[in-house]
Amino acid sequence: MKHLTLLLLILSLSSCNYHKQANDIIDRAEAIVSHNPDSALILLQSIHEPEALTDSVLAKYWLVNGQAHYNSNRSTAEDSLLKYTLDYYKEHHDIIRTTQAYKLFAQHLWWKGDRTGAANLLREGIETARAAQDSACTIQLLRSSAIQSTGDENFEDAVKYLKELLAADRNAPDTYVTYNMLGITYYYLQQKDSSLFYLQKACEAAAHPNYALNSWGLISRNYADILSDFGEHRRAIDIQREVLRRYLAANDKYTTLSYSALGRYYLNLHQMDSARYYMQKSKDTHLPYIDQDLSLSNYYLIQNTLMQYISTNQFLIKDITLFSNRMLEDFLNREKVIAEKNESKRVLEQRNLRLSIAKQREQMLLIIILLVVTLAAVLVAFYIQRRKKLLEEKEEELDTLKHLWADVEKANNENDQFFKKILLQQMGIIRMVATNPTPNNQEFLSQMTRITQEDIPSDDLLVWEDLYKVIDSIYGNFYTHIFTRFGNALNERELQLCCLLKANFSTKEISVVTQQSVRTVYQRKTTIRQKLNMDEKEDIADFLSR
Repeated sequence: MKHLTLLLLILSLSSCNYHKQANDIIDRAEAIVSHNPDSALILLQSIHEPEALTDSVLAKYWLVNGQAHYNSNRSTAEDSLLKYTLDYYKEHHDIIRTTQAYKLFAQHLWWKGDRTGAANLLREGIETARAAQDSACTIQLLRSSAIQSTGDENFEDAVKYLKELLAADRNAPDTYVTYNMLGITYYYLQQKDSSLFYLQKACEAAAHPNYALNSWGLISRNYADILSDFGEHRRAIDIQREVLRRYLAANDKYTTLSYSALGRYYLNLHQMDSARYYMQKSKDTHLPYIDQDLSLSNYYLIQNTLMQYISTNQFLIKDITLFSNRMLEDFLNREKVIAEKNESKRVLEQRNLRLSIAKQREQMLLIIILLVVTLAAVLVAFYIQRRKKLLEEKEEELDTLKHLWADVEKANNENDQFFKKILLQQMGIIRMVATNPTPNNQEFLSQMTRITQEDIPSDDLLVWEDLYKVIDSIYGNFYTHIFTRFGNALNERELQLCCLLKANFSTKEISVVTQQSVRTVYQRKTTIRQKLNMDEKEDIADFLSR
């Protein structure tokens, strides 16, 4: 039992070590997931059996895994176990991780096409964060709700969430982003005054020295574009020129967008010379990033096509055809690349699976070998311990019988001497010692080995019917007396024990002669005292003799 406990302890420690290593890997992945999500995913993939993790570690694993997919702009459609993560952190009242799980699981539902379910889940998360009075978590979920509503073109809800976001923290460092989103959302709702109000607020907030030129320039360009769409072309030109001035001073790559926007404003004013000038400047400063961005390149193509039509009164399809063909070719090429990547990934996963299976087999083989070696060691240790114990018991029994034999040669008590001699004769001891009087008494020891190994039962060695007669003969009908008085109370073994006690056998001698353990002999003596209503320390033989 002791060795089995040790084995279980070893296996338990191995399991604990696996969970600790997995937890350390997840912690490292979580530390880098915000700025390097791909590396975080590689770390998480090194955990081959996440389902074997404890509840807390497993919840954190799926949370970090979902966050890595989200941060790297990957689909979270397959991250269904984020539901498990959400339920775990809700149950354990971890509001920060619960908020993160709400956001990620809502994103999972969105990717699965359940837009309503995603919106409802975010609303539930907002209420949970408010109930916990955690403003940071509330703001995070409000922003997620606003972004999702805008993406779903549910602009009324987007306005509601954005205003709640402003009310929650008007002094937030990125308030200008919220103002900008509100202005654009009102623009889609064609609410001019509200749109221009919030866009102006966004420009004023983004003009802070702590913010980069790109942030202010993006918001100012939005403001100018929407002013132009609402017919305020002159104001749009003034704002876009200021943006262009700062871009030129900083040699910024977005200069071409400002030129293009100014060309569009002048086009709306029907000032063709200025429109052509700025469109040409836009073409002269055209950078590759324009072609790499489908939205920008499409916008740029449409604007140039309009300019060409106004200039020539002809709608030439050449550029549009080239653009469409390029888009199709790029799409097909991307599909081929994706297919090739998927194939490579599949091959790699199969190879990793084979390696993992081979590794698991090796680990299983090592565990089996370890178990076999451990079990063998346990059995060997048990055998050695048992053998040692048996040898010790044999030596004790041999010493006891030798003392018993020595008592026979003494003349202190003739009755005891006579009974012990009769008993030893029945066991064959005297005959063996007489016929083999070697110094080491090998035959004596051989007979003892046979007795202790129970090859010869003690009942075959002792004929108690004859011994009872001897007891009656030398001890004044002792056996008949106790059998008559206590035969109903005491069983056969207990009567035999009483006879041996009467013959002055020690507990150890009784143990050897009857092939019972010392504990059993003591227990039987206790039982006899209880049956006869004796005191615990009272001598049984004296009591029965009286």
